[in-house]
Amino acid sequence: MTENQSSNKTLPIVLGILCLILAGTTAYFANKAMNPQKSVEYVQLKDEKDKTETVYQTTLNNLNSTSEQLETMKGKNVELDALIKEREEKIGALTSQLTTINKKANKTDADRAKMQTIIDELQKQNADYIAQINTLIEEKKILVEKNIKLETDLTSEKETTKKLSTEKEYLSGKFELGKLLQTNNIIATGIKSKGSGKEIETNKINRLDKIKVCFETGANKVIDAGDVTLYMRLIGPNGTTITQESMGSGVTKLEDGTDVQYTKSVDFDYQNTSKKICVYWSQNLYTEGKYTAEVYQSGHLIGKTNFVLN
Repeated sequence: MTENQSSNKTLPIVLGILCLILAGTTAYFANKAMNPQKSVEYVQLKDEKDKTETVYQTTLNNLNSTSEQLETMKGKNVELDALIKEREEKIGALTSQLTTINKKANKTDADRAKMQTIIDELQKQNADYIAQINTLIEEKKILVEKNIKLETDLTSEKETTKKLSTEKEYLSGKFELGKLLQTNNIIATGIKSKGSGKEIETNKINRLDKIKVCFETGANKVIDAGDVTLYMRLIGPNGTTITQESMGSGVTKLEDGTDVQYTKSVDFDYQNTSKKICVYWSQNLYTEGKYTAEVYQSGHLIGKTNFVLN
């Protein structure tokens, strides 16, 4: 075989190989042009877009969650309400900008950069506001605790004052009771007076001309020395008080505020030592039966005795 014949056989083979290489290269670039999703650049862009979308949705979800929590805090504190309103206005404006950019179908690098800047600012402002709100809540909690303590202390003081007032009233009452005189050896009897002034005791209704009630006051160092007034009440067999206004009868007030009639009052000078007191009464003694003599001081019953006239 000659050299020319050999060359003629080799040339078609080389050309065939070159055609195959060219066809393969053309097919590769054609496939790449028709399937841009498989390019490195496209994958990188898609990853950035997905990441931005994820951060965007996460940020919105966090903001919405925080807004729902803050909604429950409204109306509890004027300063807190003002801070929540300020947060809503500022973050609302930034969120609106972010949403507008995100709606763009074809975002540029500048758009994505702007979105990231807004997201960073949203997260920062939200964190700052939450910190301020938590501080206000803590301060309010401290104030509430202080108010509760003050109210507790005030209640305790009121109870102490009430207790002291009650004790004072009790002691004052005891002191007033301590001023009351005694009616030791109290006795009531009918008397018939002689012309000589001699008194003869009798229980005969048709013979006596007066009733005499006597008792001893006992010594008392609590009451102030000076004039003392006692009230004698004679109660007849029918249960009514024997009175006659022209002879000094009247009405006195008892410790419970009720009024009671008395038969006669007696005034005397008391110097803190025991003293014998006698009270006489001669009017309206007509009925036989059991009589009662009562003695009062400052509205308190301090002595009582019974006697019979027949």
